[in-house]
Amino acid sequence: MTLLKSIDGVLGKVMRWFCIANFLTLMVMLALVVFVRFVRIDWFTSSTAVIEWFKLSWSDEIIEWLMSSLIFIAAADLWRQRDHFRIEAVADMLAGTMFGKIFTFIIEIFAAAFIATFAYYSFNLTMSVGRHSQILAWPMTWWYAPMPVAGAIMFVYSIRNFIQQIDELFGFGWFQAKKEA
Repeated sequence: MTLLKSIDGVLGKVMRWFCIANFLTLMVMLALVVFVRFVRIDWFTSSTAVIEWFKLSWSDEIIEWLMSSLIFIAAADLWRQRDHFRIEAVADMLAGTMFGKIFTFIIEIFAAAFIATFAYYSFNLTMSVGRHSQILAWPMTWWYAPMPVAGAIMFVYSIRNFIQQIDELFGFGWFQAKKEA
């Protein structure tokens, strides 16, 4: 169990830092695009190579990838922490009751089924994309890759949640912290 908690901690940090770096890069790229639209670069240099680079025609593709990867990896991290959007009114009303435990168990089954379906079809979509981006000529699978990666991570955590619900429903005590003497 300690190994799984260590892997969980490392994965959480990796996803969080990926999202932070991704967001900062996205901010810089968008600020650069706005800057270039309002400031003429040819005032500062006569170098054709610099002027071509600052046209930033390539930036749209980078921004698309940054947005898609940020959204899906952040969603996986939220799923890991159980901080994702959900309607808790019914669950809160039923909390502590046997029916509430069964209700939460059924919700976890549906969530795991949805995430498994999402991961499966997003993987198929990612593998079937055969084209390249127009400007950078990168494989478009890179744009779709965050979906199955996030789906797989979310599915693993759905299984964890499912097992925790079984433990809570039947009182096995698998997830209780061990008391030290």
